[in-house]
Amino acid sequence: MSPLNQEQLRRETLEIAMWAQGRPAPPQEVLAKLELDDSNKETGVGNVYGWDNSGLPSLGPLASFGSWQSVAATILRKTEDSAGFDQSSTVFDPIRWIFFELQFETMPFLAIITDDSRTVSISALSLWPAISAVTELVGGLVTSDTLTGIINSLKKIGQLAVQNEGKQEKDSNMQLGVLTVVNGDLRLGLLRITVQMEYETGKGYQQLNQQITVSRLFGSLDYDMCIRNAETLLEWDRQDWNGWVYGASSFPYPLNTSPAWCSSVVLGSDLRAVARVTPSPNASRPTRLARAVWGDRLLTFKAWCRRG
Repeated sequence: MSPLNQEQLRRETLEIAMWAQGRPAPPQEVLAKLELDDSNKETGVGNVYGWDNSGLPSLGPLASFGSWQSVAATILRKTEDSAGFDQSSTVFDPIRWIFFELQFETMPFLAIITDDSRTVSISALSLWPAISAVTELVGGLVTSDTLTGIINSLKKIGQLAVQNEGKQEKDSNMQLGVLTVVNGDLRLGLLRITVQMEYETGKGYQQLNQQITVSRLFGSLDYDMCIRNAETLLEWDRQDWNGWVYGASSFPYPLNTSPAWCSSVVLGSDLRAVARVTPSPNASRPTRLARAVWGDRLLTFKAWCRRG
C-alpha cells in the first residue's frame, strides 16, 4: 500500500476528529412526536477478550500503551464516550444504544467491517438456537477458547436479565463485545440480541416464545492508521483490555445455568438440528455435538452445557 499524501493525511485526521466528537441527539420536538416509553426495557453488556499468542507488529510511537490490545481497548473506550453509552449500566437509552452501534460501525480505525445477522426461534424451553446463531456468526473469526468465552458471557448477561427485576414483561437488550487476536489480526466485534421476557411467580423471568435476531459487526484494527495518528490516540483516556472486560454490567454475575441453553426442543424454521449430550470421561461437564442444516449449509459445532 502506497503512503498517504499530505491531503489524504489531513482528511484522515479530520475524519477521526469528527468521529470522536460524536453525534447530536435528535431535537426534542422530534423525540416528543415519537412518544418513546422505554420503562420496560433494559440493557445487559458483556465483553470477551481472546488471544492465540500470535505475534503483533511493533507499536512504534504507541509503545507507551504497552500492547496493541490496550490501543484497541482505548479506541473502544472512545467509542463508548463519543456515543454517551455506559456499558456498566442496565438502564436502556434508545438514543445511546443506536449511537454506540453507529460509532462502532463507522470507527475509522477498523478495516474490512462485516455487518450481518441471523434470525432464529427460541422458546421458554430452548435457548439452543441463540448459541447456534452466535456460533455460526463468529465461530470462524475467533479461537475455540474465545468462542467459549462468548457463550459464557451470553449466559452471564442472561443471569443479569433474570436478576434485574422490572415490569411483568420486559425487553432485554443484550450486547456482546469481542476483542481478539487471531494469526496476528486484532479483531473487534459487536453482537446484539433483544429478548422478550415475562415474570412468572415462583419461576422468575423467562424468555417468551419468539423470533430473535443476532446481529454482528466485526472488523480488523488498522495498525498503520493507528501509528499514523499516534499523536491523537496518545491524548485519549486510556483503557486496558481487562478494564474493558471487567467494566461490563454482566461481569460480576455467575453463568445462568438454565437447562434451556442445552435444549433443542424448538429450533425454528431456519435451523434444523439433531444433537445429543455425550459426557466425556475426562471432562467435568458434558459437551453437546450437533450437526445442523442452516439453509443449504451443513454445519458442525459445539455448545457448552453446565451441569445444573
